[in-house]
Amino acid sequence: MAAPRSRRRPICGLIIKQTEKPIPLKEVSVEAEVKACLLGLKSVLKYTNDSSDPVEVLFRFPVEDSSAVVGLTAIIDGRRIKADIKEKEEARATYDDAIASGQSAALGEEKKGDIFSITLGNLPPQKDAEIHLQMVAELPIDAEDNIRFSLPSVFKPRYTPAGSSDPLADVSDSGSQVSSAQIAGYNSFKLNILEPQGIATIVSPTHTLNRTDRADKIEVTLSDQKPADKDLVVLIQHKEPHQPSAVVEDGNSKDTGFMSQKAVMVNFFPKFEQLENDCEFIFLVDRSGSMSGQFIQSASETLILFMKSLPENCYFNIVGFGSRYEQLFPEVSVPYSQSTLDKAVAHLTGLQANLGGTELLSPLDFILKSKPQGGLSRQVFVLTDGAVSNTDACVQKVKQNNSSARCFTFGIGSGASTALVEGLARAGNGSAEFVKEGERLQPKVIRSLKRALQPALTDVSLEFKIDGKPEILQCPQTLPPIFAGEKLVIYALVKAKSDKLTGKAVLKGKLLQKSISDTVVFKSGAGEVSPVSTVHHLAAKALIKDWERERKDSKEIVKLSVESSVISSHTAFIAVDEENLKPIEGALQSFDVRAQYPYSRSRMMMDRRSAPLAMSGPPGMSGPPGGGGGGGRGGVNKKKFTQFRSAAPARRMASECSSGPPPMKCMASMASGPPPPPMMAPMFGGPPPPPMAPSMSGGPPPPPMASRYIDLSSSSGPPPPNSSSIVVVSLSSIIGAQQADGSWKMNAALARFVGKTLEEVESGCPTECQGVTALLWATLLILELLHTQYDDDMEEWELVGAKAETWTKKQSIPSGDTTLDSMKAAAKKLLA
Repeated sequence: MAAPRSRRRPICGLIIKQTEKPIPLKEVSVEAEVKACLLGLKSVLKYTNDSSDPVEVLFRFPVEDSSAVVGLTAIIDGRRIKADIKEKEEARATYDDAIASGQSAALGEEKKGDIFSITLGNLPPQKDAEIHLQMVAELPIDAEDNIRFSLPSVFKPRYTPAGSSDPLADVSDSGSQVSSAQIAGYNSFKLNILEPQGIATIVSPTHTLNRTDRADKIEVTLSDQKPADKDLVVLIQHKEPHQPSAVVEDGNSKDTGFMSQKAVMVNFFPKFEQLENDCEFIFLVDRSGSMSGQFIQSASETLILFMKSLPENCYFNIVGFGSRYEQLFPEVSVPYSQSTLDKAVAHLTGLQANLGGTELLSPLDFILKSKPQGGLSRQVFVLTDGAVSNTDACVQKVKQNNSSARCFTFGIGSGASTALVEGLARAGNGSAEFVKEGERLQPKVIRSLKRALQPALTDVSLEFKIDGKPEILQCPQTLPPIFAGEKLVIYALVKAKSDKLTGKAVLKGKLLQKSISDTVVFKSGAGEVSPVSTVHHLAAKALIKDWERERKDSKEIVKLSVESSVISSHTAFIAVDEENLKPIEGALQSFDVRAQYPYSRSRMMMDRRSAPLAMSGPPGMSGPPGGGGGGGRGGVNKKKFTQFRSAAPARRMASECSSGPPPMKCMASMASGPPPPPMMAPMFGGPPPPPMAPSMSGGPPPPPMASRYIDLSSSSGPPPPNSSSIVVVSLSSIIGAQQADGSWKMNAALARFVGKTLEEVESGCPTECQGVTALLWATLLILELLHTQYDDDMEEWELVGAKAETWTKKQSIPSGDTTLDSMKAAAKKLLA
């Protein structure tokens, strides 16, 4: 049987429909406003068809889970096309009427909301196209408590070098020399930050900013018009980042529906005391027949990463369940050590979906009926792709034991039961994650592990106390636990009779059985009117999500979606051009796309991760992406992990095909070798990620997989000059080589990881490289490699790096003249 072809993610921006080539983005104008953690943004993107031929174009735009597109208008060669939201059947009728009357129209349904694509008709040669876009978002918080503003990648102009056969070549990765004059810059950029009295600093790691302080806001602009050849990031630090905040948005007096109500946003970002939390970790993995193939392979790879990320001084076990259950160790849990880790890796390498149906209650009962080892805090992780017949009994079992065990859940694929996955997490004071088509499971599991390592605020409730006691609709209705380092945003729609709204919101919860409360006061009329109704749109998005989960009457969902201009599963975009008499051929399409990882085919890219979870996508889709994301940054100990953050831009581990040391040379050949297994290519084109690497912890390697990739961890030496393979270092191979205590061994595989010979690595050590010093030197080299080459994958290796850093600080260096800092400096110099 022939192996399936690897998929590709759709490109974003203005695209030639037939060829998928991007139209050059010539100008970008952005006006944005930030208040608390909310963003309202209006932008104009100008494209030009530089070719001598007319082309049919479409526009694609990525939409993160925390954001929403609420307005889109296109001007194509003078034609104005506006996209609105209507109920699906009504949208179809409008589309048919438009076509019948000779008007242009575009129709489509956005099912996932992660990306939408709308066909906009013909763009004549040497003519312009303008895209006017409005969007809203909840901005994330980074590890240093900064509010992080980042323009989506679609705002980044692209330039394809003359003569290049690759229309997807990215200027930052291309081997061609491109002058700055050939790359468009930001025509105008203005970011207004409201409530300036609470702002401490505003910085950008990517651009030089101008700052103008006014009484009611801070205006931020770019100090020069440098080419927009890299993402624009602005970090906003509040003087008191953990103080709760609120934003009140008045309704539209000209409206009679949803937008006429007042909307309130309250944001809580509590600061917890950082505690060393020794835990017992038990992972329940679904091994029923439906998990076979990519599902069980992804679970295997992810659990190996999970095992490597566990801290020392913990206990653990792995339990597979189906019609029956099997635990790796006969005890409920065992101490984490090199021998138990090796046994776990060997077990996971051969993991199979061979346990029949799906029966979860029995293994839950086995785990929860016994007390945690040594009085440790028990953390239970459940991964499943399906449903069970006794969901209520499983949820009740977890709820009865939530004082001694927290439960974190993962639903994988479209068949995972929302009631089961969310119900278990809610009952167990944990969190639920869903892995959609093309997303990677690994970062979601590590994010949950970070949460498990810290205490959380549980039994969370919120009470709004508003003058006049108006009718209030809160969303979400059920509040999740608040984990360390994460914010909780709640919205309220208020039907107030008075023009002015004054009140407060009181948050209550329990932290380690101690009652906690916090209060934020708010009033309307504070600050200027936003150019985008940010709070209303985001409140609608949260409410629609609540109602769809509760399976509320679709008529109510449609009404809210149409009134708020926020898409739902029951509505569709409809765009009609009332001026042009030639109909637009093509429909609005949706793609399930999240993270974006640009690659260039003109250079060989050393991929840094294992393959994402491959699932089937919508018909006609060229492939969903990997990646994932989520609100907040995860419950990670800031003091313990922030030292791994690098201010320098992440550098891809790449080498020109014609140069570089032997282990790093590109020796690609498409003439021979079987195609790789099914996996997702990056959104902007380029080679797909490699398969997961063999474990280096002492356990057996995973079964061989048909692939054109050679993993450096298993190669005995530099590849021969005429090898028909692509030399790849995957992040999974580096993590797989780490030992249980956090260190790496000094050996030939490690030398290949860093692109050196073993002799070069050993000679670069500033002291005698043997014994513990050799382990220390090897570990410092890997840490430096992770910081410089894998920085944008930190969400996956952060706990691995933290364990390594902790181990290095415990070691003593025999030489009196050599210090840990000097060894770190030597490692940086060797890998520079």
